[in-house]
Amino acid sequence: MHVVSIEQVLPCIADPWKLRIIAQLDQCPDLPLLAKYLPGRYSEGLGVVMAKSGYREITFYSDGKVAVRMVDTKEEAEKFINGMLSMALTKALLQEEM
Repeated sequence: MHVVSIEQVLPCIADPWKLRIIAQLDQCPDLPLLAKYLPGRYSEGLGVVMAKSGYREITFYSDGKVAVRMVDTKEEAEKFINGMLSMALTKALLQEEM
């Protein structure tokens, strides 16, 4: 699973010098698995996992969209999203859940 496109680049609400990026993944994420292995919260009703890494915030949606806040560039956002996905999936593989 990885980012296939950056759909929107907007100014961040919390810090106007940073960006808010909306990206699309190549497939819909397994939200319960992401919530288990990322430091985040899962809302089944809303179909989202919200996580934080340092000062950056990331939200995974059940339809494959991802929102990232507090990044400097599109490239940084894509690298951050793919890194968070890789970390969660690697942890799941090590726990033999996949």
